[in-house]
Amino acid sequence: QERRKERAIAILSEKLRGAIADRLEKREQTILFLNRRGFSTSLLCSNCGEARDCPNCSVALTFHRHVARLSCHLCGHTAAVPKKCPACGKDALIYAGFGTEKVESTVAHIFPNATVRRMDADSMTRKQAYRDTLLNFRAGKIDILVGTQMIAKGLHFPNVTLVGIINADLALHLPDFRAGERTFQLLTQVAGRAGRGETPGEVFVQTYTPFSPSIQFARHHDFPGYFQQELEFRERCDFPPFKHAILITVRSAHEARAKFSAETLARRLREALGPEFILGDAAPAPLEKLQGQFRFHILMRGAAIVRLSRLVRETLDKLPFPEDVAVVVDADPYQLL
Repeated sequence: QERRKERAIAILSEKLRGAIADRLEKREQTILFLNRRGFSTSLLCSNCGEARDCPNCSVALTFHRHVARLSCHLCGHTAAVPKKCPACGKDALIYAGFGTEKVESTVAHIFPNATVRRMDADSMTRKQAYRDTLLNFRAGKIDILVGTQMIAKGLHFPNVTLVGIINADLALHLPDFRAGERTFQLLTQVAGRAGRGETPGEVFVQTYTPFSPSIQFARHHDFPGYFQQELEFRERCDFPPFKHAILITVRSAHEARAKFSAETLARRLREALGPEFILGDAAPAPLEKLQGQFRFHILMRGAAIVRLSRLVRETLDKLPFPEDVAVVVDADPYQLL
């Protein structure tokens, strides 16, 4: 019981717990935001360190306690929870990380007299569940609402005077030049749920990187300031809108074929492109395996997008790829994962 209490405290800071207690006493409402579903984000063996990963994707399986299953949020693969480690056979499995399901459980444990509900893709499967939850929250029948991006924008609840953002930097360090922009956008959207009525609201942000520009500018609702520093960053690194980008993804169920095809394509592109274009090497995608396909990326940047696109098309036309190798060209991609 004591260990469970310690784990609960680790998810919610002392200041946030105090703020929630204060709102409950005043009969005001709280929204807690975490953009990650599930109970635990990975299942690990404390003896050998083996993690239960998706066989189709290069991500860990998420544990969902309400169905007692491990699940991949990318391809939908599910698996039973093993009693012992499949790798070493030891009874040493531990659950690591947390998602909205665990936050809901934790909050209900800390505040047993509060009515706590969760709003995410897992809890909103029943028809009318989304509508019913919003109506009950608006009617004051729910004290604390825990949710993912589903609750980030477009909702107006005058009695919500506290918003807690947990793991605010969850997506901040993804290998994508828009990671900071998306974090800033999400934080300002979620923070906007507090204090929409006559009573002023408070926003608590739990983060490991409090001095990140995305978090600091969001903290002060400084849109012009963030816009200016983001433009300076993009210009220094030759990213849109100062340079156009083309992302080529080469994928195959056979890793060696995908790798060879991507490296061959990158070499041919380097021969065809002039010095005015920036061409990276063929490299494994940040999400290297997705739905059973191994993925390699080639990223190009340049000001003349029409000429760059033409050179890419001409190079692709000259290369005979194996039938089981697919090539996808994305001009000015929205994300690089």
